[in-house]
Amino acid sequence: MKHYYQLIFMGAIDHRLLPKVKDVFFERIDELGIDRAFFKIIDRNNFGEEYTDANPAFCIYMGKKAENVFLDEEIINKLVKDATLLLPLIDEDLSQFNNLVPKAIQNYNGLSLLNLPMDLAVEKVVNNALEAFNLLKSKRRAFVSYKRTDSTGVAIQLYEYLEQHNFDVFLDSHSIRKSESFQDELLQRMIDSDVVVLLSTENYLKSEWTQKELSEANLASIGLVQIVWPEYTVIQGAQLSEVLKLEASDFIDNVFNDKNARLKDGSLIKIVQFTEALRARTLASRQDKLISTFMHYAEKSKVTATLSSHKFIELEKDGGKSIVVPAIGMPKALNCEESESLIQKIYEEKGKLDKIFILYDEIHIRDIWLHHLNWLNKYLPVKTKEIGGVSKWLAN
Repeated sequence: MKHYYQLIFMGAIDHRLLPKVKDVFFERIDELGIDRAFFKIIDRNNFGEEYTDANPAFCIYMGKKAENVFLDEEIINKLVKDATLLLPLIDEDLSQFNNLVPKAIQNYNGLSLLNLPMDLAVEKVVNNALEAFNLLKSKRRAFVSYKRTDSTGVAIQLYEYLEQHNFDVFLDSHSIRKSESFQDELLQRMIDSDVVVLLSTENYLKSEWTQKELSEANLASIGLVQIVWPEYTVIQGAQLSEVLKLEASDFIDNVFNDKNARLKDGSLIKIVQFTEALRARTLASRQDKLISTFMHYAEKSKVTATLSSHKFIELEKDGGKSIVVPAIGMPKALNCEESESLIQKIYEEKGKLDKIFILYDEIHIRDIWLHHLNWLNKYLPVKTKEIGGVSKWLAN
């Protein structure tokens, strides 16, 4: 197989974190429905025989200095020269970063594992790898759904805490400009999110809007991290849902029946961990829903459509061959550029492609963005197609 993704481990490769990273990485690959055979694991022992700068690569470097020499420094220098994406990790405070990683990557953004729970560290590293391979959106979006009269304090805490952990967080009181259409923008931001963090409190379902948010999240197959307050039950009907039941001890001073109640730091970390872990699964579910709908329309229209191992759809129509790429959320110009580059590389030896299409679900995407997509279609070689118009398109 000529095309594969290279996951590279360098530095202190015997570190206890790295085997767990490898195991969870492949669990996520399985959830995304991608053949494991497309991935090659590389370390210093097989680097010379297996590594190529022609294929996508991501390197995880576990920092450690041995006898005043940086481990694998020569290999790291080559990877930097090849413009390989690389994540340095250290067990110390970031103030010690330059003492633990080779000079060539001392200006990289590294991650300190100090005081970071193992499970959360693993999720962060794995998601970085998936993002580097364009298998997981690099824009990490979370939507906080809550009842203001019950949980404003915790909602604001989560907004700030998730932002600190590199999520782009939507909170209705913080994220909509005064001139925006509130309801339209709220629903579009939720549909464009990876995960909904739902604060399950006494009055959550007594609001028309929280009911609407729950219903739309289910329709769009968005994953829900359901945070259940003490003394209350899990909300039924949440499809892709991870449940975290809180105790009074999770709250500062054990106070939870107050809209200004606040969580302890350890509880906030658990919520971040749940949110990280659910991202790949919910994105895979939404992608599968787009693919299955498209394949249904293709079969109905008697058009040959084949799902590739990369989760692209190979479409034979009007005597030519095109590729359809399912996109989660709102397609943007960068999606088009990245898709064209990756697909042309994969299919470079399989003959000419007629067109590349980005497939998306247009529900709740505001008119202003639909006009933007139509404008992009006039100027970019990669075109967008809304799932609602696919049946008519394939029938013509």
